[in-house]
Amino acid sequence: MRKELIISLVLLAGTISLYLSLSLMEDPRAATFPKVIILIMGGLSMTLLLQSVITGPKKKKPGLQNDGVSAEKASASKISFPYGTLVGCFILIVIYFAVMEWLGFYVSAFLFFVAVTFLLGRKDLSVRKGGLRVGIALIFTTILFVLFNKLLVVQTPKGLFF
Repeated sequence: MRKELIISLVLLAGTISLYLSLSLMEDPRAATFPKVIILIMGGLSMTLLLQSVITGPKKKKPGLQNDGVSAEKASASKISFPYGTLVGCFILIVIYFAVMEWLGFYVSAFLFFVAVTFLLGRKDLSVRKGGLRVGIALIFTTILFVLFNKLLVVQTPKGLFF
């Protein structure tokens, strides 16, 4: 059995169980946002299922031929896992949760988004890309504000500015 088919079936079963668990919520208005996210997850898992069924089995690619590259160079070119980036992201998450009550949800979320995008994309950073990342973080934070404060009327930590 193909890996994509198994993964899509597991995702679909998980999505169905999450959707059924929404009936346990007391307030039906509280289930609106999770229901939308779960329906999107279900649609994406169905798309993956259909794609894995329609495309058929993948053909194996031929192995690499000996092109004169030594085993030392081949092992040296392997990419190692970026543990420093992982630790940095974890530290940023801890700082985010620590300052959320003091700064407020939206300010701390904006600063967190900016910091994480700069941490994850620091290798190819330029002034233009940095400005674009700050703009995207601002747009995403604005979307969160409209979604939580205006549409869902959810209480978020106020902090200094909100």
